Amino acid sequence: MTNETEPRQRECQKLIICTLSFSPIIIMAICFAVWRPILVPFPLQVVKMLALHISDDNQRRLDNELRLLEAEWKLYEMEKQFGQQRCNKNEDRSGKDVSWLTVMVSDGFVVPALVLGHSIQTFSCHKTMIALISGNVSKDTQKALQSVGWETRLVEEMDCNWMDAKVGGDRNSGLFGRPLGHRIKGTHTRFYAWNFTEFTKIIYVDADYILMTNIDELFQITEHFAAVPCSRPGVLDLCFNAGLLVIKPDLKTYQRIMKLWRETTEKDTCPNDQVLLNDFYTPGGWKAIPYAYNIRRFVFRPLKSFHYACCRPQKPWIGECRPSRKEAKAFAGPIITVFDMALVFWRNLYEALQKYELEDWWRSTSFFRPTQEFPIASNYTCRLND
Repeated sequence: MTNETEPRQRECQKLIICTLSFSPIIIMAICFAVWRPILVPFPLQVVKMLALHISDDNQRRLDNELRLLEAEWKLYEMEKQFGQQRCNKNEDRSGKDVSWLTVMVSDGFVVPALVLGHSIQTFSCHKTMIALISGNVSKDTQKALQSVGWETRLVEEMDCNWMDAKVGGDRNSGLFGRPLGHRIKGTHTRFYAWNFTEFTKIIYVDADYILMTNIDELFQITEHFAAVPCSRPGVLDLCFNAGLLVIKPDLKTYQRIMKLWRETTEKDTCPNDQVLLNDFYTPGGWKAIPYAYNIRRFVFRPLKSFHYACCRPQKPWIGECRPSRKEAKAFAGPIITVFDMALVFWRNLYEALQKYELEDWWRSTSFFRPTQEFPIASNYTCRLND
């Protein structure tokens, strides 16, 4: 009896073991049969969702950047409207020992100089503004500059032609030589800034520069000389751009600069102002300030300023295209491309013409283009081709 029972028990044990071994498979088969409508499409849905997420990622990033640019423009508009109220509350503001400075040696740069002056009056708490002018600047242009707040000071225009006359002969050759006709007139006139020792600090800016916010903190720089590197962050360039200079005036420094200029011209040829100043202050003789204070050729953040120094955009006042008064006033930001800075330029100029009562003067100049400023239809679509 016992002998017959044992084989049966072993067979039952085998059956149980087999059943337990295959039970997960059986369970999975049952689940698959029951949940097949869900289990099969689900991985496909996951893959599809991932693909859409990846394809939308760039657009979501662009949307986020656009929100930031819109916030930047709102801040710009608010500071334009209310910035001077903050200045009036600042008890330490006197502005008597610091000054803004630019140079004009012809009537050709009066338009950007007006825009520059208007931007300083709008954003800066320091209102002393000096424009060094040569005898080539007309009386009407001087009056226009003064209307915006510039104090005009007549000086002798300095450039390489001026230095050649001093040392004798035409020295436009050698290491620093430039093709005939490519010398920029009056570029070295900015050197007079070191002579104005009645000021503790001077911010020199080219006439084709515009403030986009208050940058008065530059007056607090303790170093004797500061400037913005030639290139944006991430691009190696050892020079600085001379379009914005923070200067502590000093007669001895002025004399040393003039001496180096003459000696270099006598030994080789006349260097332009930027090359000469880089030679004078390099290496290690100047404080580098952020690129945001002298942005050129493309839009960079933070957008504290813009310098219409070169090709992108073309200097707005000499380009073939310009927005109408209506288009410029309607521009409500944000600033996305470098060509939007041309719109900002005209918007500020048209504002300045009204604010400082310069309409009659403007209409008497060759800069006035009634068919573009007051067109029947929009004509600013050509700006990208400038």
